[in-house]
Amino acid sequence: MKHNKPLTSILGLVVILGVFPAAIRPQEAQPQLYLMGDFLADTSRVGEYEMAIKELLTNLEKHGFPFRLDTYSTDDGHYFLVFPLKYYADADLWIKAWGELGQKMGPLNLQALHSRIVACEIERVYQFWYYRPDISFLPEKERLEPEEIGYTTWDFVWVIPGKEAEFEAINKEWIALSKGKKARDPFLTFIGDLGTKMPVYVWREYGKSAADYAAAEETFWKAMGEEGAALSKKTRALIRRMESKTGRYRPDLSYASKK
Repeated sequence: MKHNKPLTSILGLVVILGVFPAAIRPQEAQPQLYLMGDFLADTSRVGEYEMAIKELLTNLEKHGFPFRLDTYSTDDGHYFLVFPLKYYADADLWIKAWGELGQKMGPLNLQALHSRIVACEIERVYQFWYYRPDISFLPEKERLEPEEIGYTTWDFVWVIPGKEAEFEAINKEWIALSKGKKARDPFLTFIGDLGTKMPVYVWREYGKSAADYAAAEETFWKAMGEEGAALSKKTRALIRRMESKTGRYRPDLSYASKK
């Protein structure tokens, strides 16, 4: 969401999970569950890490892996790789698919590739996140087309326990204010579920570049005026902690299932 930045086994083989689609259009504004993998790579081994992931993606393509994966890299060495699910029960189907991939590749081959990948990682975290279009701002006409997006921000927001309803209501106030001011840059809101330190939300925004995003932010805050400043103060009062990350979508490290 727009805000002042000063707020500032088989499962073990999961090396390419993720969070958040490259873009969400109003006509696609449906709730969506994601299984999130947040992997921190050793900066001295990024080249080796990405090469191994690309080799894995080649095998996904070759053997018809049935689930989509969208990958992002952040400016501080994290890799977010997007894995959408229809239901929580789909996680079982996903695990089964990895087992089937191992049989097609050969279990030892998949294990060897997995070992190469994790050897380049410092840590890995798995979480479920849920996209909430009802507390996201999706303008009818966005400023950017999907192919123009080259920069992404994620603001992880830990809300004071018990204040979730107030926080979500304020998101709706931001939606109304953004519509009233004819803003054209969306904010996408996700809520953390299993595996996260709840209550936690993520606001996702994007631009052509870091400079383009900064210019759009400046324009936005000028348009919001005193109403925006007052709403920002109300928002900050509900936030216990916040962590921001920046990065970009990585089509070269992503896979679109044909099934």
